[in-house]
Amino acid sequence: MADRQDSCGTIVLLHGRGSNKLAMVPRAKLLFESGYSIVLFDLSGHGESGGDIRGFGYIERQDASRILAFARQRFAGRKVAAIGSSLGAAAFVFGAQQEHADAYVLEQLYATLLETTALRAPLPMLRDVQATVLLAQMQLRLGFGVEDVRPVDRIGTIDRPILLLAGNSDPFVARSQTLALKDAAGAHAKLVWFDGARHVDLYRYDQQRYRDAVMPFLETNLCRTGIR
Repeated sequence: MADRQDSCGTIVLLHGRGSNKLAMVPRAKLLFESGYSIVLFDLSGHGESGGDIRGFGYIERQDASRILAFARQRFAGRKVAAIGSSLGAAAFVFGAQQEHADAYVLEQLYATLLETTALRAPLPMLRDVQATVLLAQMQLRLGFGVEDVRPVDRIGTIDRPILLLAGNSDPFVARSQTLALKDAAGAHAKLVWFDGARHVDLYRYDQQRYRDAVMPFLETNLCRTGIR
């Protein structure tokens, strides 16, 4: 956590699957130097947090809602934005029913677990079948089913500004998934593509494009008066 006394807003950052808060440090430095207070957090089963890596963002929604609630309490009176990458983005979307941010930057968010699992399957001609079989035991093993894990069904309930960032060569999140998310989010959502980017750290991939997309969005939605 890093507090800027003169800050007009606070940014909560959540990393992707198999990573930890250190992956978000370059973003945090940029944001802190730009005048924002920062909160970094390890999702369950990552970094210094205990637990298992198993929730696809659905279980991790509890982490997301708790850290947003903490940020609102710790930095009372300031607007709070959420920046999440992949798993972190999904956690923010699922957690929004419990605790919402004032603005969202969602990087490499998948539309449905079934679709993104199919894209990871080893046999291209049987991807849908493989994904269905692989996920068939979810309800029994995890307590929730594949139909619960659909960010595309949840994103439209977030009545806050949303910025979607996506690579147009992402092998795990098809272009059609990102466009479905944009449509579901409605008029208050914007989409920025990173040309040639696969499922990588978009800030490291193209820092200038990231700055050009994210910084004006945060300035508009956190710092300007009259913006909810």
